[in-house]
Amino acid sequence: MKETAPAVCLQNVSAGYSKITALENINLNIEAGSFTGIIGPNGGGKTTLLKVMLGLLEPWTGQVRIFGQDPQENRRLVGYVPQATNINRQFPISVREVVSMGRLAGKSLFFHRYSTIDNDMINHCLTRLDVLDLAERQIGQLSSGQWQRVLIARALAVEPVLLLLDEPTSGLDANASSMVYELLQELNREITIIMVTHDTLAISAYVRDIACINHHLHYHGEPDISSELIMQLYGCPVDLIAHGVPHRVLEQHGGQP
Repeated sequence: MKETAPAVCLQNVSAGYSKITALENINLNIEAGSFTGIIGPNGGGKTTLLKVMLGLLEPWTGQVRIFGQDPQENRRLVGYVPQATNINRQFPISVREVVSMGRLAGKSLFFHRYSTIDNDMINHCLTRLDVLDLAERQIGQLSSGQWQRVLIARALAVEPVLLLLDEPTSGLDANASSMVYELLQELNREITIIMVTHDTLAISAYVRDIACINHHLHYHGEPDISSELIMQLYGCPVDLIAHGVPHRVLEQHGGQP
């Protein structure tokens, strides 16, 4: 890993599904140690952007680098928290088994023998996310907030230096959401965090910079954004406050329309 390389570097990246374009000509550098929020409308390409960073989706054009290398080469450095609502929680599996998946590195859950180091890390993540007392509970018995913490614990079991999260507070109440954000803020002292979110609380209080995505990258920088930019992104006014101060009018990123 190149110490001077950005955590994520996308150069002229376009990607999509079949003949449908989700991302077009994205140029984005995210520095190591940052806490970046990705915002934009539904269908604007935010989740696709995470998949490209993870190496789960090959871009049609352009280059993707994670700490200076191909995403597949540095996959072990990345933890991923998918949207919790997209996972079937009726599957008969315990909290400990879910978190243990973070130690598999492509191996089978049912035939892998966990080492002492593996088990120590699993217990550490369960404890850090305050779910050790739930370790043997079936995931279908968890509250939404508990389930979200379990997913973050699984991602941390990888021992990542980059953590990607897709709508980590979707379906959570304000108190549970605040607990997740405070945890992420603490984790950001050690690792780089990139988070897709619609939550204006996260933008105003927690993230250090934002990337505004609607198929193109419209802006990347400090989370003080103008009503003009929001109108450009969403096509309608959106109530979004940045750090409790009036928005500044910002230039578009890289000349994108």
